Amino acid sequence: MIMKKKTSVKTKAKPTKKVKAKPKVIKKTVSKAKNLSDETVGIFGGAFNPIHVGHLNAAMTVKQELGLDRIIFVPTNKAPHRDISGPSPEDRMEMISAAVGAYKPDLDVDDLEIKRGGVSFTVDTLEAYSKTHKPDNMFFILGADAFKEFSKWRDIPKLLKLTNFIVISRPGTEISLFEEDLPEEIKPILKSTSGDKVMLKTKRTIQIVELEDVNVSSTDIRKRLRAGGDAKNMVSPPVLEMIESKGFYKRSVPAIKDYRKFCFFISNNALDRKALALKIYDMTALNTYSDFSIICSATSTKHAVSIAQNIVDKVKEEFGLGPLSFEGAREGQWV
Repeated sequence: MIMKKKTSVKTKAKPTKKVKAKPKVIKKTVSKAKNLSDETVGIFGGAFNPIHVGHLNAAMTVKQELGLDRIIFVPTNKAPHRDISGPSPEDRMEMISAAVGAYKPDLDVDDLEIKRGGVSFTVDTLEAYSKTHKPDNMFFILGADAFKEFSKWRDIPKLLKLTNFIVISRPGTEISLFEEDLPEEIKPILKSTSGDKVMLKTKRTIQIVELEDVNVSSTDIRKRLRAGGDAKNMVSPPVLEMIESKGFYKRSVPAIKDYRKFCFFISNNALDRKALALKIYDMTALNTYSDFSIICSATSTKHAVSIAQNIVDKVKEEFGLGPLSFEGAREGQWV
């Protein structure tokens, strides 16, 4: 039997369609840090109502101690937790410009918060500066009193990543950066502290810079000017000229609106100095030179003078007013 040999049939392969390879796109990653300035800058925020010689001294002290290139004053437009009375934000900006003019380029001013409008939050300002400056090179300057209120600030975790903090301490101000004295929000990211300098896990620092300056504050200046006093040793000449020419801080309403409450204010200050047998006499229904009289006793002539002087000092401090006359202090029998 003869078997027929099987022949294999070769199938012709279909031509494969050539697909052009897409060119590989290589994304160039440019380091953000390369675009940021190497300038070391201190950002000094606040109301500056008005800016005074203490502010200028603080700025120059921080610049010199830390070796910064520049300190920039950033006036608040509207404070989150209190009202800023008196001059407008633009007027305060103008006063700062006048004050720092002689110190340029060491000191400068930025109207960033005023242009932004609304309530001024530090975190927004620091975010804006982080687009042009490295976090290592940014130092936010604040007073010891402001640091004690740090827990009220917005977005603290972000703040402690964006910048280093400089806490300025005036003579007589007690401030500590030991762990037990730090705001609670800082403790979880605390790396180490020496009491005057803190290292954080975010690679940022908080440190104290002690100042040697005159005891001056914006509050004292406003009270002094509203009482008709002068501030020539408290503010720079260009700022004083602007205050006088534009009539800033002049009293527009009576210092004392409620004389009954004023009597209790005086009485409480007398009692603080251990006054005895204090009496308040309401004479509003009588035709007299005064609506009220306050009389108290003391244990000695020295004690009587001390009570009277304390009343004068406290009224001047709170209301910016002095007495029409102050008699009997030499003898101390009746003051």
